[in-house]
Amino acid sequence: MNLEQFPKWAQELADKYVSGASSLFVLYGNVDDWVPMKDVSNLPNSVGSIRPNLQRSEGLDARSLRYVSLPEFLKQAVFGTRDAVIQYDQGGGITIGSEAAQDFYRTVEAMDTVSGTTFSKRLPKNPADALLVIDRFIRSKTAGEGRKKAGIAVIISFAHMVAPRGEISFMNQEDCRTLITLQKWASDPLFARSDVTIVLATASLQELNEALVNNPFTSKIHVPLPDEEERAEFIRASQIPVKYEGLTPETFARQTNALSRADIEVMLRGAQRADRLDLNFVSAKKKELIEKSCFGLLEFLEPRYTLDAVEGLCAAKSRLREDIQLIKKGCWDALPMGYLLCGPVGTGKTFLSTCAIGELGIPCVQMLNFRSKWVGATEGNLEKILMTLRALGPVGVIIDEADAFMGSREQEGDSGTSGRIFAQFASQMGDTKYRGKILWFLLTCRPDLLPVDIKRQGRVEVHIPLFYPQTAEEKVQLFVAMSKKAKWPVEPADVDVRWVEGKKLSGADIEAVLVGAKRKSLLDGESKPGKEYLRQAAESFIPAASAAQVQYQELAAVIECTDLSFLPENYRKADRTEILKEFNRLRALLEVR
Repeated sequence: MNLEQFPKWAQELADKYVSGASSLFVLYGNVDDWVPMKDVSNLPNSVGSIRPNLQRSEGLDARSLRYVSLPEFLKQAVFGTRDAVIQYDQGGGITIGSEAAQDFYRTVEAMDTVSGTTFSKRLPKNPADALLVIDRFIRSKTAGEGRKKAGIAVIISFAHMVAPRGEISFMNQEDCRTLITLQKWASDPLFARSDVTIVLATASLQELNEALVNNPFTSKIHVPLPDEEERAEFIRASQIPVKYEGLTPETFARQTNALSRADIEVMLRGAQRADRLDLNFVSAKKKELIEKSCFGLLEFLEPRYTLDAVEGLCAAKSRLREDIQLIKKGCWDALPMGYLLCGPVGTGKTFLSTCAIGELGIPCVQMLNFRSKWVGATEGNLEKILMTLRALGPVGVIIDEADAFMGSREQEGDSGTSGRIFAQFASQMGDTKYRGKILWFLLTCRPDLLPVDIKRQGRVEVHIPLFYPQTAEEKVQLFVAMSKKAKWPVEPADVDVRWVEGKKLSGADIEAVLVGAKRKSLLDGESKPGKEYLRQAAESFIPAASAAQVQYQELAAVIECTDLSFLPENYRKADRTEILKEFNRLRALLEVR
C-alpha cells in the first residue's frame, strides 16, 4: 500500500512517526468503523519501521480493496513489517502474532522467575498487570548497547476503559500504575530512539484521562467519518445485492453523510431484506442510525411548516428569509454562525426556528440532555454529537433553554464539567469552516444568563427578540391563527381585544383561552354562539406568568437585540439607559421574591 493509499489520518500518523515527533498516538473519533485496505498478502517479510514498510508497498495499486477493522488495518498495513505487534483490550486481554509469541512468552516466564508472578500460565487482563507485562517485553527487546533494536507496535483498543478520565486524587493504586506506565511510554527517550510505536484507540477523546491527553509527548489524531467519495467507494465494493429505486450508488452515497461505513452496511442489509432501496427508506433509516449512534441524545425534527405559517414578526421573518436565500446561493461568507431567539415564555421561539429550517429544507435536529453522572461521559456524549453535526451539515440545530444547557466557564461544583462543555460549544460555534453548514438556533427566555462568549460576534451573531402581540390587530391575528391549531376556528369579527385588556398573553395563553372556550361549548352542547364562549374564557383567564416576570424577560430580550428593526416601535425609540434601570429594578424585585 502506497502512502497515498492510506486514509488521511493514517498518513498523518506515518508522517509524525517518521519525523520522530512522537511514539505514542491517540486515535479518536470513528475508530469502530471499517477501514479500506489494499491486499497486502504478498508484502515482503522484512524487518523495519513504518518508513520501509511504506516504501516496499508501491506495487500494490492493482490489488483488490477490502475492508478491515482499525486494529487489523494498523497490524497489517501500517505495522506489517514489525517484529511484534501486540494488541490489548480489557475484554480480550493480550494477543500477539504467532511469529513473536514464543519470544514473548520467554520474556514473561523470565519475569515470573524474578518476580514470583504466574503471568506465563495465564496472561493478565487487568490494565495495570497487562501493561506491566508488555512493558517488560518491549524493554527486553530494545534495551542494551550495541544490539539490534526490534520493531514493536502496541495497539490498545477501548483506551478510555484502560485510562478513564478522572481526578488523580480519587484513583486507586492500579489505575495510577496504568496511567504512569502510559505516561512513561509517551516520554521515554528509549522508545523515541527505538522502533516502538504505541497506539491508543478510543471513540471519545473526552473520556480518556486528561493527564494523558494533555501530555506534550502524546500525538492526537482524529479519525473522521467517511466523506462522500469514501462512502461511494465502500458502496461500490459492497457485495450486498440491493434493488435501487430512484437512486444510484452515487446518489445513495450523497444521502448517507454523517454515517459510518458500518452504518451504511446495516442500511444495505436492511434494504436487502425490504427488497428496495429508495429515498424514503434511506431517510428513515438514516435518522434511526444517527439517533442511535448519538445514544438518543440527538433528535430529528420534521418541520411541517414554513415561515408563511408564522403570524407577525415581520422583521425577524424578513431577516431569516434573506439568510435562507444566501444559503441556497452558497454565499456562506455572508451568513451568521447562528441565531439567538429570546423573549418571554410562549412567544413562539421553537416554532419560528423550526419554520425557518423547514423553509430552508435542510435536516433539523434538537439536542437533548446529554449530561451524565459518570465522569467524562458528558463531554464524550457532546463530542460524539458535534462530530455527527459536522458530517451532517448543512443542518439546523435547535437548543432550547440554552442558558441552562450550554454550561458556563465560571460554574463550580461539578468538577469542571460545565466549563469543559462550554469550551466545546464555544470552539465549535466559532469554527468558521462550518459557517452556513451548521446553523445554530439558541432559544431562551433568559438571555442575560447565557455566557457572553457564546453571544459575541463570530459565534451566535444575530439576536432576535420576540414579544407578545403588541397591537390590537396582532392580538386578533394570533387568536385566528391559534384557533386553527385548537380546531375551533374563529373569525376576526368574533374577537374583541377589550376582553383581554391589561393582560399580556402569549400564543400559548391564547391557545389555552381557545381550548377553554371549546371545552365549555362542547359541555353545553354548543347552545350559545361561539363568540360568547370565547368572551367568557378570555375574561376569566389568568396568565401563569406574573406581569413582572414577563416584563423582566421582555426587557432582557430588548437589551440583547442586535438590530433595531426587530424591536416594536415603543422600544425602538426608548432610552436604553432607562431600559437598563428598569431591568435592574425588576431583577432585584424578583430576586427578593
